[in-house]
Order: sequence, then structure tokens, then C-alpha cells
Amino acid sequence: MKKLCVIFGGASCEHDISIITGMQLANNVKEKLQLEKIYLGLDNKFYLATKINDLKAFSNKKALNFQQVIIANGAVYKKGLFLKKLFDIDCVINCCHGGVGENGDLAGFFAVQGVKITSADALASHLAMDKTLAKTLVADVVPTIKGARVDELNYNEIIPIIKQEFSNNLIVKPNSLGSSIGVKVCNGENFEEQVQAIFLMHDDALVEEQITSIVEYNQACIKTEDGLVLSAVESPITKNNFLTFEDKYQHNQKGKERSIPADISTTLEHQINDYTKTIYNRLNLNGVVRIDYIYDKETDQLYFNEVNTVPGSMAFYLFEPVGIDYISLVRMLVNSAKETKNYKYFNTNILEDKSL
Repeated sequence: MKKLCVIFGGASCEHDISIITGMQLANNVKEKLQLEKIYLGLDNKFYLATKINDLKAFSNKKALNFQQVIIANGAVYKKGLFLKKLFDIDCVINCCHGGVGENGDLAGFFAVQGVKITSADALASHLAMDKTLAKTLVADVVPTIKGARVDELNYNEIIPIIKQEFSNNLIVKPNSLGSSIGVKVCNGENFEEQVQAIFLMHDDALVEEQITSIVEYNQACIKTEDGLVLSAVESPITKNNFLTFEDKYQHNQKGKERSIPADISTTLEHQINDYTKTIYNRLNLNGVVRIDYIYDKETDQLYFNEVNTVPGSMAFYLFEPVGIDYISLVRMLVNSAKETKNYKYFNTNILEDKSL
């Protein structure tokens, strides 16, 4: 029997937030949809968590006593002396923030299994998670902030360029991590310290010029059979120079500190709508995606900031103001999952060549 599964967790800085998103989804749809819960541990191994309904069960990672399962051939097997098949998977709802959930690894794994997944495919996920690549791919149609990617190989070449050609007000962040982890306001003298700090947690950093008169706007989008469906635009509220981890999850996770819909002009709203559709299509995205923008109040300029291919809480709070409730959003999400590609074998007869 094929079943719907929600997968959450994974080896990521956003592991705990992913648990909240996955459990929130499971608890909100349990009266309408039957689904299995699969927990992806910090070891990136799969565990069956269907009987777990309390978030507190995940508070002590060392005391978890879940049944490890193996996923192979599109099915879930109980691990033991002999593998026992538990069920086939019809579709996976990906709630894994960051790490393998958003970098394309999980999507690629299930593509090989022949299982549908609700997020973008492996290639699109990887491109979207890499902030520099994503901005490069849309820079001809959507404004982006001046920035430079720094890694250990190009360090000696890029650092002098940043010192010479960038303003003194800088934002330094990991190039492919989310939730504002590792993001710091710097200047032309101390930004190298933060770049080196990021190298301890991540392969590369992104250094951008800081917009000092800033407002942040976010909008979610989902692809359906009838086309793209846009959410309301929100304006997260922060007392900091940028939206911090605490702003996003210690406050906003509870539904506070948000202005939804944002108090913006019709012109700006239409611009955000147009940019969201353009970015979603240009990056070949799928499922629920949240796109974040930075608005410079002094210059009246809107910039594309980043893409979240697996947004916190599946961005349900952004769809409610446009008349889409939680269960409807999840159903739309499941229906949007793409069938996996069936690659065809072409016999070249090269292996029959006797000269090999």
C-alpha cells in the first residue's frame, strides 16, 4: 500500500526548526489526511516517528528511541536481522530546512527511488540554495545587491577587490545557509574576521554591501495545474540591522512580529508579485517557496535577497490572508509534486566492439 510521508529533521543548523515544521504539518492534517512521519536524524538516517505526537520527544536527541528504517526501491523497511517491508511511498512532503533537505540531496535520493517529492528537484534546489548562483541567474531581470562570493581558493584574489570597490558598510553571511545563521554586519576593516568564522561552519561566504535604510519583504508562491499562486506579502518586524534567527523563530514562529499583509503601495506590491513569478520560473522551482526581498527606503529600490525552497511552517501564514487554509495548502503541495523522470537507455553497441 502506497502512503504519503512527511520527512523532517536532517543534519542542518535548522534541524530543530524542521522538526517544528514537520510536526506542525502532521498534527494539522491528521484529521483529513493519513500520512506517516519519518524523522531524519542528525546522522542523516531515517527513523519512523508516526506514533510521536509531542515535540518534547525530540528535546533530548541522545535519548531518542525511534525505530530506524531503510528506504529502498521506493519503500520503507524496518531494519533488523531481516528487512521487513512496512509500506511503499507515494509522495514525500519535504519539511527538511537547510542541509540535505534544501541542497538537492534529498530530492535526488527520492528521484532515484522513483518517489515524488513536494520540493524542487535536485538541480533547482542546489542552484536556489547557493545565494550567489541564484542571484546570478536572475540578475538580468531582478535587481540584486552588489556582492562577492569568497572561498578559501579565491580568498587572496577577492578580498582586495572588496576592500577597494565596496562601501565600508558590509553584510557577511554564509553563501548557502538559511535562517540568518552566521550573518553579521561588518565594515571594511573587520569583515575578514567574519569570513574566516564562516569558513569554520561552511565552505564559502557572501559579502554584500549593506542597505542601511532597510525594510524586508517576503512572499511565498506555489505552482499548481492552473499556474502560480501567490501569497500575501509580509513585512517582518525587527529592531536589528537585518532579520535575525531570533526574529524569525523565537518571535515570528508564534505568529507575532509580522505585518501581514504588508502596508505597501499597489505599485510595490505589483513589483514584488512580478519578481516572485520571474524568480520562481527562472530557477525552475516547485512546491511552496518563499522569496525574500530587501527594500531600500532612501532610493526606493527593491532587491532580491534569497530563496527558501522549504520555508518555515511551509509559509502557511502567508497563504491564509489570500483565502488558502492549511489543509488546502498541503493538498495543493502534494498535488504539485512532480512525477519522477524515467530516463531511457540507448544502446550504442559500443560494448560489443571487439577492439575494446
